[in-house]
Amino acid sequence: MSGNKSLVLALLGAVLLTLVFALPAHASKEGLLSLYRVILDSPGTTESGPVHVEMQRSDRGIDKLRISAFGRNESAPPELLQAIKRKAWINGVQLSSGGITGERYASVVLTEGGSWGAIVVAVVGFSENGKFSIIKNLSQEQVEEAERR
Repeated sequence: MSGNKSLVLALLGAVLLTLVFALPAHASKEGLLSLYRVILDSPGTTESGPVHVEMQRSDRGIDKLRISAFGRNESAPPELLQAIKRKAWINGVQLSSGGITGERYASVVLTEGGSWGAIVVAVVGFSENGKFSIIKNLSQEQVEEAERR
């Protein structure tokens, strides 16, 4: 009986080891957390002065974008919001400044990404004259293509 018991324990151990090593490995998946309300404050540059940005979005896209810079405080027009509205997974926002075509700009850079990297999906400029413009606006296909790289 002792021999049978040893054989059964050996078989059971072999089966358990096989199961442990045969189970599929589960890699952790990183999920994107979309931003729905963002408030950014920066001391800005000597040219822009303090920069304040408020962005609000919903499942439908960006509903509000308000920028204060160059001594101005403006809300983005509905047409501009509509043009960038389909940005479903914005989870990063950066501020930059510079000059484009002779005007000074404060820019809001909207990104999508995670620890693997980020893709700039849209850049909205705000000029010293209080005008908004779209500097960059990737389509969903362009975002997906960038993600595959």
